[in-house]
Amino acid sequence: MKKKKNIKKYIYISILGIIIIITISYFLRNNNNILSKLKTLSSISFIKKDDNIKTNELLESEINELKTQIEDLKKVTELKKIITDKKIINASIIKRSDRYWFNLITINKGKKDGIKKGNAVITTSGLIGEVSIVNNSSSEIKLISSNDKNYISAKFKIEDKEYYGIIKEYNIIKDELYMENVIGDITNYKDINVVTSGLSNDYPSGLLIGKIVDIKKDKYNLSNTFVIKPSTNYNDINIVMVVSND
Repeated sequence: MKKKKNIKKYIYISILGIIIIITISYFLRNNNNILSKLKTLSSISFIKKDDNIKTNELLESEINELKTQIEDLKKVTELKKIITDKKIINASIIKRSDRYWFNLITINKGKKDGIKKGNAVITTSGLIGEVSIVNNSSSEIKLISSNDKNYISAKFKIEDKEYYGIIKEYNIIKDELYMENVIGDITNYKDINVVTSGLSNDYPSGLLIGKIVDIKKDKYNLSNTFVIKPSTNYNDINIVMVVSND
């Protein structure tokens, strides 16, 4: 009789043990699922947050770009009021080759719009080049920063005296233009504006080119080469204007 009781006792203990093991296993399995779900939700939340940050940054960038364009258009309007004796043709850049980035740009205006070869091209900051090729509805602009020589007749004024020279070269690395063959013993030249002289090319007189930052004498001390900081960033050109002489 005692033996039967012991057997029953062992059976109850065994059943209870099995139930405990099954319960623990179930809990652990479900707990892992919960942890997994929590990790997934956390990951999704992070991704959504990251996407929101990227979207906001993109929107902010586009808004800033629009603000810049609006400011440029305002400057264009003011510039048109100043240059009343010339026909100003607004244009947008439709092509700029990576290979010839500092040499050429293509604009969306051409012969049908009254553009001619040799016309000066400016931004709201100053002169950037001239029309080199004219098609019916587009034109190519040779930039001042081109590695080809430009030969732009330029001038500047100190007190009541004007000085003349030729701008031929642009240094891409230093972002400098060089105005050569300027005659005279010149002092107090820093931050003086250099403009087109109107004596050569089809450029009208008075288009801003840049400011003088330094001077270099030739070995005979007869003429000067002036170093000019361009008024325009040739690397970042958006809205342009063609100055027609008609």
